[in-house]
Amino acid sequence: MDQFYLDNAKLYQQLVGALDQPARPELNKSDIVTAARIRPMLEEDHAAGFPCAIYPTTTHTPGELQTVYLHDLHNHPRGRPVLKSSKHEVDRVYGETATTETIYADLVVELVAFARQGGIGTLFAYGQTGSGKTYTISQLQRLVAVSLTEEVVLAEQDIHVTIVDLAGNSAFDLLDSRKPISVWQDSAGDMQLAGAKECQVGSAVEMLSLIDQAATYRRTASTLRNDASSRSHSICRVRICNKHTTPDAPGGILFLVDLAGSEAARDVTSHGADRRRETKEINISLSVLKDCIRGKAQYTLLKSRGSERELRQLHIPSRHSTLTKVLKHVFDPWASRPCKTAVIACLNPSLADVVSSNNTLKYAKMLRAPA
Repeated sequence: MDQFYLDNAKLYQQLVGALDQPARPELNKSDIVTAARIRPMLEEDHAAGFPCAIYPTTTHTPGELQTVYLHDLHNHPRGRPVLKSSKHEVDRVYGETATTETIYADLVVELVAFARQGGIGTLFAYGQTGSGKTYTISQLQRLVAVSLTEEVVLAEQDIHVTIVDLAGNSAFDLLDSRKPISVWQDSAGDMQLAGAKECQVGSAVEMLSLIDQAATYRRTASTLRNDASSRSHSICRVRICNKHTTPDAPGGILFLVDLAGSEAARDVTSHGADRRRETKEINISLSVLKDCIRGKAQYTLLKSRGSERELRQLHIPSRHSTLTKVLKHVFDPWASRPCKTAVIACLNPSLADVVSSNNTLKYAKMLRAPA
């Protein structure tokens, strides 16, 4: 397929250039914020000869969804190749010139403030291996560290950090030499990371040191796309406690989640049985996560319509994976604490990765509430 793209790269660019101007997107009706980040074309992309396949809308009116267009090239059996385009709507689009600081200001500042006020804020980064997913979440973690350790914050609140790694149905403490831990639900219905170390931090340097330490224990493996692909889900939990409340008063929580990198089929063909099983486990956990968040969105929609019968029949499979057990708060409609969630879909712009980018955007779309 790659050779087909290369042989027809000039035709592809002509077809894309002849497309009509896209129509305006519909108004945003979702409670979950979804965003797409398109990494720049790299030297290796240009050297390989693949053109860019992702075209985001260049204008945005507040309150409207933004659109990402993907243009694939299909080999028509009775003639020259034809263009097959797909349209995806998200709340925010960040192109190759967008900085991580811009994303932080748009998406994460609100989550941090929400957690400081006692809520639960959660940020997910998802995407194909090599899409810039881990880079994005790691840089956002560092900006969070600086923000939450400012003198004005520490004067009022204590900051506690836990970072764990989820591989299959197993959980490990990245702040304690990857020691195995367990995940269980307490009597109040909250999920606990039993045995995980929680470190109180008093400066940005301390928190950044913990983030760097955790990164050294993160489970990675070489793939055709990346020499150190993330083969597990990393969860950084920041617990924020007010200094002037009772010790047992629930504080706010911020979760920063780097989901395991998805891989295209061509990137796993050379893997052994263990790696293929690992990839299958990752895909299952991502599928369960999608079903859970989608279920929460469906609950919100049904409740707004007063559909009591359908509400009683709704099932959210939070117990089907360790990942969704830990993040039960995100999609539990009966949770007593308020929760806000943002999802960043990270994309490779190259035509060689258009199928994987399309799947990533489909996943992000499924996380939004049905219209």
